[in-house]
Amino acid sequence: MESEGLTIERLGLAPDTLAGEVAVVTGGGRGIGREVVRSLAWLGAKVVIAEISVDGFETERAVIQAGGDARCIQTDISREDEVKRLAEHAQSVYGRVTMVVNNAILCPAVPVLEMDVRTWDQVMGVNLRGAFLTCRAFLPGMIELGHGTIINMISTEAMPLLSAYMASKQGLLAFSQSLAAEVAGKGIRVVAFAPGFVATPGLIAVAERLAPVMGIRTEAFLNMPLHSGYAGSMPAADAGAATAYLAAALADVYHGESTNGFTVLERAGFLKTAGSNTCEQAGAGLGKPIKENGQDLFTQGAQAGNQLIRVLGETAANFERFPIFIRPFARNGFKTKAELNLQDWQHTAQRWAELFQKAAKGDLAAVEILSQGEALAAGLLQKLRTYFWGEPAEAARFTKDEQFLREARRISEERIGVVDTLISVFENIRK
Repeated sequence: MESEGLTIERLGLAPDTLAGEVAVVTGGGRGIGREVVRSLAWLGAKVVIAEISVDGFETERAVIQAGGDARCIQTDISREDEVKRLAEHAQSVYGRVTMVVNNAILCPAVPVLEMDVRTWDQVMGVNLRGAFLTCRAFLPGMIELGHGTIINMISTEAMPLLSAYMASKQGLLAFSQSLAAEVAGKGIRVVAFAPGFVATPGLIAVAERLAPVMGIRTEAFLNMPLHSGYAGSMPAADAGAATAYLAAALADVYHGESTNGFTVLERAGFLKTAGSNTCEQAGAGLGKPIKENGQDLFTQGAQAGNQLIRVLGETAANFERFPIFIRPFARNGFKTKAELNLQDWQHTAQRWAELFQKAAKGDLAAVEILSQGEALAAGLLQKLRTYFWGEPAEAARFTKDEQFLREARRISEERIGVVDTLISVFENIRK
């Protein structure tokens, strides 16, 4: 299949990676959905475009002109009878469906006090009920084959004016996790996927009302850089490629879990993590000298543990200062790089500090727990170190204030020093 400007071509997958697969993409007429269709078709899948508008037929033509195989079936996925017709038509054209991407959305920007029940029900009907109906329609065939992939598109959390949309997407996350548990051992992979911050027609349509509520200009809102690999929002072609790459290469990895487009494109080697190339070399020796014997080692561990608790508390407070729309991306970026979410890291640091305090007082049980967990702790701390090393580069995407950036670098070095001290303590426990 020949194409122009498809990001999927640059992700290292062969054009026949999905040969033999039949995919249904809801809302495939424009935006991310259109690019998902094009990317799956480039990988060799036959694609059914379930789209309520005539835009789906334009996507169909684009795929066929590029040498791919696609068929648009005009469908209102909130209606049970239409989803049943979709399933029957898809099977009559292509046979058994092996992939479903639930991408269709309804996203009105309406305050809760101004929202009528009809609007709320329409959003739930498309975003949540629609996903349930398509999964229920196509799962039996997948189970019979012992093979299938379902990707349910979710979103971030807690945005003003989007209560119905966000509620539906959080519900879809829980639905995906429950469904994954139900199909365990049946060869079906279910993933909840947040594509990224993409300036789609849907987002642009609500931006003029949403941006002022968040205290920023519409243009600034649409061009917020939430990853170091982008100067602004993610192109729809990249989001579509990330979805297709997830389906083709990472569905087993993320079965029963959620992930996002930035993470998938990093794993594909398309995006680089801030600071990833220099983190291992930089900041060496920032930790305090370690005394290898006696209770001094555990006392130092307790002190470093308490410092880490403080540092993580500062990180949490910084997240709360971000605009409400940025916070979920900040928290997710932390978890992606540091492996644990911020709350779990705070709990872990608290536990380490308490264990070191007990060990410093001669508690042999605490010493044994710390010794047994040395390798795991050191590995986790290296991940946290990566996150702290990348903080100045992240800050530089949002401001050019040199004084602020110098302070960001100083704080980063201090935090890396705390982490290095703890790594050194753990490494010396068994010596």
